[in-house]
Amino acid sequence: MASRSDSADARRLLEVAVRYADHGWPVLPLHAPVGRGCSCSLADCGSVGKHPRTRRGLHEATTDVDQVRAWWNRWPLANIGVATGAASGLLVVDVDLPHGPASLARVEAEHGQLPPTCEQRTGSGGRQVLFAHPEAEVGNRAAVLPGIDVRGDGGYVVVPPSQHASGGRYEWVERIAPAEPPDWLVSLLDRTRHQTPQRDGGPLLPWQPGSRHEHYAAAALRRELAGLAVAVEGTRNATLNRAAFSLGQLVAAGLLDHDHVASELERVAEHIGLGATEIRRTVASGLAAGLNQPRGIPDSVVAPAEQAADMGPLVRGIGARRR
Repeated sequence: MASRSDSADARRLLEVAVRYADHGWPVLPLHAPVGRGCSCSLADCGSVGKHPRTRRGLHEATTDVDQVRAWWNRWPLANIGVATGAASGLLVVDVDLPHGPASLARVEAEHGQLPPTCEQRTGSGGRQVLFAHPEAEVGNRAAVLPGIDVRGDGGYVVVPPSQHASGGRYEWVERIAPAEPPDWLVSLLDRTRHQTPQRDGGPLLPWQPGSRHEHYAAAALRRELAGLAVAVEGTRNATLNRAAFSLGQLVAAGLLDHDHVASELERVAEHIGLGATEIRRTVASGLAAGLNQPRGIPDSVVAPAEQAADMGPLVRGIGARRR
């Protein structure tokens, strides 16, 4: 039986999630901290309370109030995620401890303070400053300055009153309309786009059916499966974990289907000799971590569909040998 505290939290989470959706912010349910772990039940979860509960992650974020109600009726204590970028009109500057505040102070000393705008305090004590999304596309950027990340197109943030793994709650500090980002911030993002490569190779682009986005995602899946298929003994589990994480990022961006990716990874992992329990745990853990860091396609795609086709026979051959 749920405690009075849990019941109150559930009512509050549902009420606020609906309010965000009604405001025009696409909402998605996230896993939540449970005791010393995560509601995903993975003992080694690397994204406690931050990764999506739905199979397709960020791709399912919605402003449909009925869908939001259905999610929180199913998962009453789910944390709340809000899509960033053009979908919500939000550009979020994430100022993490311990280095973020000093980095922000240095840049503000040079260019002037950030304008008054909407802001939240994260469960870990950091800051997330919300601005209106500029007309130009801005993808997710890690470490634009030490301790400062940016969430834009193809990303999401955890929002109040969600709970952090530390036990703290996300809280609004300033509940005002997001201001336009200052020119120096826009210039910084534009400059780092070209000078500071991301782990995913560049700014994110939204998914478009039947386009190079589909080709890129298909190529990425085949490439990871092919790499896993030839992993040598002693590296196979680590290779599986990396592949699941990388593909999970594309699942979160809506570029791949969660169940299909998991099935394909499990198929190849079984072929190379990994045990069933080990496979399930590693795939689930890697995908969960990747879902927390959505990744779209770079501006310049270097792995077109033709390259993926070269890997096709190897990957398809695995299924043929098993049959």
